[in-house]
Amino acid sequence: MVKKLKDKKIELFETRYITDDIGNEIEELVNLTPTPIWAYFRQLSGNEYYAAASTQTTEEVVFTINWRNDITTRVQVKFKGKLYDITRIDPFEGYKSDINLYCKLSPRQ
Repeated sequence: MVKKLKDKKIELFETRYITDDIGNEIEELVNLTPTPIWAYFRQLSGNEYYAAASTQTTEEVVFTINWRNDITTRVQVKFKGKLYDITRIDPFEGYKSDINLYCKLSPRQ
């Protein structure tokens, strides 16, 4: 297995809903990483766009991070001031060392 250089800092956020005093639900982004975590980052090529059955109109990227068991597709990645929605999680053949987070640029910026 080839190790990828994790030289970029990212943060992970999860959307949660809280109820205010009068019963309204308010959407809140909760930071799952008190300090930024290290990640390998790369943009997907045109061929990978088609392989993932996606269009090229959105920015699609992959982040590789150390194994975590608290990540779902409800989690968002913040990198260089941009939010990315996780579209797929690849645990790399079931090993608990790294996971790949396939993401697209979030419409909420």
